[in-house]
Amino acid sequence: MKLDVSDIISRSPLFEGVPPEGYEIAEQAFRTIALRPRQTVFEAGDPGHALYLIRSGKVKISHRNLDGREKVLAYLNPGEIFGEMSLVDDEPRSATATAVEDTVIHALYLEEYWGLVRRFPQVAHNLARIIARRLREMNHEVEVLTFEEARGKVAYALLKLYRHRYGEETPRGRSMPLTHRELADLAGTSRETATRVLGQFQELGLVAFESRLIEVRDPAGLENVLYDL
Repeated sequence: MKLDVSDIISRSPLFEGVPPEGYEIAEQAFRTIALRPRQTVFEAGDPGHALYLIRSGKVKISHRNLDGREKVLAYLNPGEIFGEMSLVDDEPRSATATAVEDTVIHALYLEEYWGLVRRFPQVAHNLARIIARRLREMNHEVEVLTFEEARGKVAYALLKLYRHRYGEETPRGRSMPLTHRELADLAGTSRETATRVLGQFQELGLVAFESRLIEVRDPAGLENVLYDL
């Protein structure tokens, strides 16, 4: 089912606790942007003046290391927001956002954001909670990618996507549109290593995969791998 912008707003954690009449007001504050595959929303170092809400498609958040290698930080689904740090500081963008496929996003610029906050103060509190949650995730991710071996890294990457409700629910789990290369980029491993670990996980019944889809079937089992239980 294709959701319109009011549906996306009502389901976004940014507007949790906002009364329904506020959704229409919020809708008027957003500006719609259509993106082609591989089209950049912003690059690291750009000035930031807006946050973005994904209506459809998929967005990759990445950062390029000093040696030129790209590190994928996240793949984001419809309903998720990104670029929110620009609304609380004057620093340039710290990462690059790129459309993976045909994508529609809604931009909320700084002036319109503060207009919403004046009418619905809960929005500012929700934004702070979103930022705090992502900082906690980042701290955990640094720990995992620093100390875990390949199995733990791949398990963590899959769990991160699962917890963010990436992909679609299926009778047996959650199916994610994800290539082995994309998973490897998220986990900080090579594609060959990610494929080998996925094969092990499939033998254990934790996942199933084919072509460009990976289905998480046993998230609790992946947690056991991650925490070596």
